[in-house]
Amino acid sequence: MNAVPNGQAEADMGEGWIRAAAAEDLIEGEGYESDVEIDGGSIALFLVDGTIYGLGSCTHEGGPLGQGALRGHTVVCPWHSARFDVKTGACLDGPSACRVDGSVGAEEGETTERLEPCTVLETRQLDGAIYVRRRTP
Repeated sequence: MNAVPNGQAEADMGEGWIRAAAAEDLIEGEGYESDVEIDGGSIALFLVDGTIYGLGSCTHEGGPLGQGALRGHTVVCPWHSARFDVKTGACLDGPSACRVDGSVGAEEGETTERLEPCTVLETRQLDGAIYVRRRTP
């Protein structure tokens, strides 16, 4: 996370920043789904070891990653269990099969679909708020 000094004007942050949450909304080791969108998709924020990471929606079917289980730096999509690295957006495991009986998972030896990485968002904290924008290469 890049902290912006208190008192610095929001306009000084540059173009494209969107207020996504209050800093107090984030809980260490848990995901947070913002009520605002970026590029038409949800914004997921994660506080891991004191660092805030931001991702867009799951690249499978647009699942809300902020509602997923967070294990270390890995988030599991709540819809079909695809796993993503919150630091890089990389897909670690594709979605699991949804079976007729309602169970999900891949059988031993089955492969899962490899997904495109999620949108990775830059995060900044200013005056108790968390701001995000698309990461620029």
